[in-house]
Amino acid sequence: MIRRQVLVFAVLFLPSQASAGECEIWSQSRCDAKNQAAIELSAEGGEMPRAWSFDGSGRVWGYEPGLTVWSSAALGVAGDRPVVVAGNYDHTLYCLDAATGELQWKFTTGDAIYAAPVFFRDRARHLVIAAANDRIVYAIDPASGRQVWVHAVEDFRPTLGGARLAAPCVGGSGDNEDAVFVPYWIWDRSLLNSMQRSGVVALSVDDGHPLWRVDLGDSELTAAIFVRVEGRPMLFLGSSNGVLYALAARNGQVLWRKSELDCVRSPPAFLSTSRGPLLVTGSKFGTVRGLDARNGSERWRFHAGDRVTGSPAILEEEPPKVFVGTYARKLHALGALDGSPLWYDGTRGGVYSSPALVTNGPEPMVLFTAWDHMLHATDPASGQPIFTAFTGRPLWNVAGMDDSNWASPAAGRIRGRWMAFVGSYDGTLRALPLEADERSAPELRSNRWFWLSFPLFLLPAAGLALLLTHRERRRRGTPA
Repeated sequence: MIRRQVLVFAVLFLPSQASAGECEIWSQSRCDAKNQAAIELSAEGGEMPRAWSFDGSGRVWGYEPGLTVWSSAALGVAGDRPVVVAGNYDHTLYCLDAATGELQWKFTTGDAIYAAPVFFRDRARHLVIAAANDRIVYAIDPASGRQVWVHAVEDFRPTLGGARLAAPCVGGSGDNEDAVFVPYWIWDRSLLNSMQRSGVVALSVDDGHPLWRVDLGDSELTAAIFVRVEGRPMLFLGSSNGVLYALAARNGQVLWRKSELDCVRSPPAFLSTSRGPLLVTGSKFGTVRGLDARNGSERWRFHAGDRVTGSPAILEEEPPKVFVGTYARKLHALGALDGSPLWYDGTRGGVYSSPALVTNGPEPMVLFTAWDHMLHATDPASGQPIFTAFTGRPLWNVAGMDDSNWASPAAGRIRGRWMAFVGSYDGTLRALPLEADERSAPELRSNRWFWLSFPLFLLPAAGLALLLTHRERRRRGTPA
C-alpha cells in the first residue's frame, strides 16, 4: 500500500518527461501497447535537434539468420538530456544525445543485443533495461551508464548453443510490485543436451530477483505487451510456431492461446473500445486479425496479400485506425473496429518494419521502412506520400529478407521539433528531422520523368541507327 501511494505521488507531483498521447515513458518495445513508437520528451538541457548519424564500432561481422545490426531504439530522458538508446550486434548498448548524436555512454554485454531496450521510472529510480543474447537481463542507470543489477535467464553451460531474448516490457505484476517481463528462446545443439526451450520470466524492477517463470514450448517468442484488460494485468505475445499467447501478469498463467497458420514475428497491438478490448495481430501467412482480448475470439480479419513481420500500430481517434505493413509492398490502413480497408501506400520493396505514428505535430505522418532501403512518411488520413529518405543498403550481399526482424523507426519530439530515429541494416543509426523546413531528405517525386526519358533516348538512337544503315547500304551499292 505504501509503494502504491509513493507511485501515485510521483505521477501527480513529479515533472513529467513526456506528454504525447498515452506513452509517457518508453516502457515497452514500441513505447506503449498501441505500438505508436512516438513520444514527446521534456528536457531542460541539450541543444536544438539536428540531423546526425552514428555507426557504432563500425565492425562488420558475418551474417546469420535472425541477425539484426541495430535493435529498434528507445527514447527517454537521462538527467536533463533527451537520449536515444539502442543495442547493436557488436555486443554493445549505446546511449546517445537524441538532439546531437553525441555518445553519452556505452555498455558492453556478452553477446549481441537484438531486442529493443526500455525505460523504467518512478520517484526512487530511473533505469534502462536491456536483454542481450548472452541470456542476461541488464538494468542500467541512464545518466551514468553504470550497472544497477543483472539477472541470468539461463545459467551458463559450455555446451549451451545460443539464445534469443526478446525486448523486455515493464508493468505491474500484482501486489503493488513493478516487474520486468522478458520472453526468451534458448537452444542447445550438443548431442548430450540437445534441446530447445522458450518461456517468459518476470523479474522485480527493484533488484532483478525472479518473481515467476512459465515455459511456452520450444519456439522463438516475440516481445510481449503489457495491458490491463478490465482491470486485470495481462501480457500478450506471439511465437514462431504461430501461437498467440495471453498470460496473467500476476503469475504467468496461460489464460488463452490462439493458433495462426504461420509464425507470428512481432507483438500485437491493444486498444480499449466500446465493443470490448481489442487485440490486433499479423502473421507471415499474410492475415491481420482483430481479436477479443478477453478470450481470443476473432472479430474480423484482413488478407494483406503477403507476409506481415512488423507489429500493427493503432491510432486512437474517431474512428480508430490500424496501420500494418506487408511484404506485398504496401502499408495498409484499416478500420480498427471492423478491419475494413481505408487506403494503402505502395512502395518498391516489401514493408518489414513496424510503423511509428507522429500525430500531434504540425504535419501528422506514419513512418515505416521497407526493402527499397527507404524511410517513408505517409499522411495517416489519406495515405498520400509526404517524403522518403534513403537509409542505406544491407552490409551483406545475401541476407534472408524475412529471417531477421530489422530495426523499426522511432519518433521523438525534442524542444518542439519532431525527429525520426532509424537503425539501418547498413550499420548506421540515423536521426532525421521531420519538420517540413528542416528535412534532409528530398520531397518524394513522381517517376513520370523516368518513363518519359525512354522515348527521349530511344528516338535519337533509332534515328542514328537508320542513318548509319542508309550510309552503309549506299557504300555497298545495296538498294535501300
